[in-house]
Amino acid sequence: MPSFLQTRVLAPVLFTLAAASCARAAFGAGLGAQQPTAKPPTASDSATARRDTLEAVAIRAVRAASPAPAAQHTLSRAEIRLRYAGQDAPLFLATAPSVTAYSESGSFSGYSYIRLRGIDQTRLNITLDGVPLNDPEDQVLYFSNVAGLLQSVQSVQISRGVGASSFGTASYAGSLNVQSLSLATAPRGGDVQLVGGSYNTQGITAQYATGITPGGFAAYGRVTAQRTDGYRHHSGNEAKSTYLSAGWFGDRDALKFSGFAGLSGTHMAYYASPESVLRSDPQDNPLSTAEGDLFHQEMASLQWTHAFTDGIRTTLTTYRNSAAGAYDVNFGSGPYANYALAHVWLGAIGTLQVARDAWTLDAGFHVSDYHREHALAMRPTLTSRLYDNAGYKQEQSAFGKVGYTTGDWRFAADVQLRRAAFQYHPSVGAGISPFGTDWTFLNPKLSVAYTVRPGVELFGSWGRTGREPARADLFAGADDIDVTTVGSVLPLTRVQPEDLDDFEGGIRWRTARATLTANLFDMEFRNEVLAIGTISLTGNPLRKNVDRSYRRGVELDGAWQLSDQWSTTANLTVMTARIASYRDDAAAKTYVNVAPIATPPVLFNHRLQYRASSSMSWDVGTRFQDRGQLANDGNAAMVTPAFWMFDTGVSWRVGAVDWRGDIQNLGDIRAYGSGYEENGGRSFFPLAGRSFLVTARIAF
Repeated sequence: MPSFLQTRVLAPVLFTLAAASCARAAFGAGLGAQQPTAKPPTASDSATARRDTLEAVAIRAVRAASPAPAAQHTLSRAEIRLRYAGQDAPLFLATAPSVTAYSESGSFSGYSYIRLRGIDQTRLNITLDGVPLNDPEDQVLYFSNVAGLLQSVQSVQISRGVGASSFGTASYAGSLNVQSLSLATAPRGGDVQLVGGSYNTQGITAQYATGITPGGFAAYGRVTAQRTDGYRHHSGNEAKSTYLSAGWFGDRDALKFSGFAGLSGTHMAYYASPESVLRSDPQDNPLSTAEGDLFHQEMASLQWTHAFTDGIRTTLTTYRNSAAGAYDVNFGSGPYANYALAHVWLGAIGTLQVARDAWTLDAGFHVSDYHREHALAMRPTLTSRLYDNAGYKQEQSAFGKVGYTTGDWRFAADVQLRRAAFQYHPSVGAGISPFGTDWTFLNPKLSVAYTVRPGVELFGSWGRTGREPARADLFAGADDIDVTTVGSVLPLTRVQPEDLDDFEGGIRWRTARATLTANLFDMEFRNEVLAIGTISLTGNPLRKNVDRSYRRGVELDGAWQLSDQWSTTANLTVMTARIASYRDDAAAKTYVNVAPIATPPVLFNHRLQYRASSSMSWDVGTRFQDRGQLANDGNAAMVTPAFWMFDTGVSWRVGAVDWRGDIQNLGDIRAYGSGYEENGGRSFFPLAGRSFLVTARIAF
């Protein structure tokens, strides 16, 4: 009898092989639309294509290929420009397959979070032009610090499941790969965008691209300022950000600088509100009006690319990421506590790409050094710190990917070897010595794709990955460790790294007017670090290891051009997620075969668009999110209720101005994005009621 591992590894491959011969006959000869003969490229076209290739080398290393033997959803710049305005990125991405998102404020911006297949964003590998953005210590990116980021991107790819084993922390739940605006292809020009809407939401963005000069130089810049009062009481946010990129493109070399800076001040709303309170006041925020924060974040990268030949290219990228700020917390009596954080993160990435005949090779390395200060002082003076500790983290990784194409078959294999080390330096007077731990991971992936005929492809993959716990997991949510608490956290190995075997298999179908991807997935976890359904006093979700768990399901993602005027998109996720055995330490109870929190079994999104003319279009969308557990105890009453939500928008052009009007939650339903169990009852983060945004974009 084959072993469990053999069965799991071979299943997607066997699915592809077994279905191939049947599918060739079943689909018939008429599915692949014949493409018109392309006109010969001009010298200008060739130069632009060469420059674009040089600019995108680092992106290829972290993204799934197109078409890819993987489950992925890519949003183009045109899609982003149509509907993205005044929102944090997770809220805009919420309609992608298997994605859920919510904002603590309930509205357009502030602290917002994304989950993929029910797995939180600390398990998403988030990159910008190949540069990792996940904070090494808590493994999250706070999108509120980089307002308007998606205004400056060429595309966003959301890959589900174990992705390319390239840079940084391994792709665990999936990857969010952001490609900045292509300097090589962006035309000269700019625009100013004005946004206004519900809850006193206001925003302005100005951006300009120089286009590429005859000498090969190009630059792009953006500035954004936005504010909102928030849907929940005193949950507003004010944010400013800027983005700059500049580059030079030669025949075989390219040099590109990219950087962003953001400043965000937020009135805190990280506690959910009890259901009983929300019935009478759906905008309740249990935190006080004086609790807030102010943070800034900056990132700069410098990337050099050299093409030895048309088939051999290399890149070297260096980056610096820094952030600092503080937030106030009221514990119910006495003065406010002021928690301060500051980090500096340096890294370097190198890649080599070789394409020869049927073979491709991508190889590279990543090294980084990270340091974060944690401090606590008391209002109003802040003159004396109660503690001032530090975390240090170093990382080294190397990866290699090999691809081979023969006839209708494509094979790929990649592997990452990664080491991460964490060290804690306690506050002066804590009575303990520095301590730490390290982890080593070997993350392999195999994939295969078979083209049944033009327009029809089968694909399958297996990937294994592991990742270390975050600092908050190691310390059970505590921000400072001293002689009185060190015994509860040591040894650090008591919190195990997570491991995942991910099996994916599906079919991709494409015609001139329609696309459809159907994907089956089976994610088998060991030692998954799961949320336990509560948060610490400082707002960190508390989590713990569970021995065995899984997520299995099917994803459908399609688009159809119904006519010249009508088009539609839709995606559906049906998933079963279970924890084999969960121990509730507080209640001293063990629960068997229960669903993890915040993992809806059904997600559905649909959008219908009508283009009346080149200057006017209308669209309407609907989203269904099924119930999600608030605790890992299987209690059917302790859930976030399911909801249907509708939105609509109109785009039109008047003279030189492009207008866009959006109404969200058209039916003004009462719905909740997330929550947790508290004192035997349900507490929720409410979603905003009916709300609107109006955008005006003026090009120049």
